[in-house]
Amino acid sequence: MRGILLITEDLLGTNAIQSALVRESWRVAISGPDEESILKSISDLTPEILIIDCRDNTRQIAATRKFLAECNLKELLVLALLTPEQAVNMEWAGVDEFLTEPFNGSELTARLRLLLWRTSKISNDQVIKIGDLMIDMLNYDVSVDGLPVEMTFKEYELLTFLAIHRGRVFTREALLDHVWGYDYYGGTRTVDVHIRRLRAKLGSSCESLIETVRNVGYRFSS
Repeated sequence: MRGILLITEDLLGTNAIQSALVRESWRVAISGPDEESILKSISDLTPEILIIDCRDNTRQIAATRKFLAECNLKELLVLALLTPEQAVNMEWAGVDEFLTEPFNGSELTARLRLLLWRTSKISNDQVIKIGDLMIDMLNYDVSVDGLPVEMTFKEYELLTFLAIHRGRVFTREALLDHVWGYDYYGGTRTVDVHIRRLRAKLGSSCESLIETVRNVGYRFSS
């Protein structure tokens, strides 16, 4: 389960943000912008993403970013009420994503998904190889034990998403959001059907890579 650290001065006013993140199955910690609180939260959570709420005090948050850079924690999503002129200011150099007010939970989680896709740790040649399974993300090819596997594009997207995030459990609802999009109106049975087809196409040597987590959803074996 992914960890996200939300840094904000408004410790009592972030419930909407936190709720949106929890719905996406992320572990969330909230910290003030002071160094002691940040270090404690980093130690407790080991976050993959930092969300910095700079709506109240941009000067303090700029100092916080400098401190975080020294800790080699550079993947940032900044929530900011910024004009275009402020957004291109050099003090924001290195920010991976901006989200400006007004925003809702769906937009927040969509931006996070895009950020995760961009920063997923994949081999330099964009090939995922797990046992006999190989996914060539440059050419949209899948093979098992050297033999090509024909898939629909949605089957390929689902397999690739699970493989990139292997070890993490996803509910059917979360997979619908991530792979089909949060505006998709089909039922969760769609996920079950695609998982069944994927297992059949992967064959006996690789079908067990996609695990069913009872009463929860699915995960790709780590």
